[in-house]
Amino acid sequence: MGALKGTGPKPPSDLTKHRAITTVRQIQHLMLLCSLLPPDGAMQKILRRALSLHEEPLLARVTPVTDLHPQATKEWLESFWIRDGISPEEEELIAWQNDKPTMDAAIAEIANVERQLGIRLVTALVE
Repeated sequence: MGALKGTGPKPPSDLTKHRAITTVRQIQHLMLLCSLLPPDGAMQKILRRALSLHEEPLLARVTPVTDLHPQATKEWLESFWIRDGISPEEEELIAWQNDKPTMDAAIAEIANVERQLGIRLVTALVE
């Protein structure tokens, strides 16, 4: 298969002209991270399920996180999942998170990809 038109090395990014370059790199890193996950692994399976959800019900409940302490983020995440009227698909995501062997496998998969890439999937507050 030949090279796609327009691919190849690009000139250095001019941050004065491309202010979203950091976001572009985040998208590229996420794409690469996902492409390196085992095709039959725990992460691949749950990411496909999460991507299949309709975003509107979750968007209706979203409030920005204000504290990245593990306990604060736990409580913030629970505000999405612990409620009446949760869909079966959302229940599946919750059950997946609470299955220790599956979560351990996912942790190992992410750690392996992070080692391969030399970058870490990091949560940060939006400025």
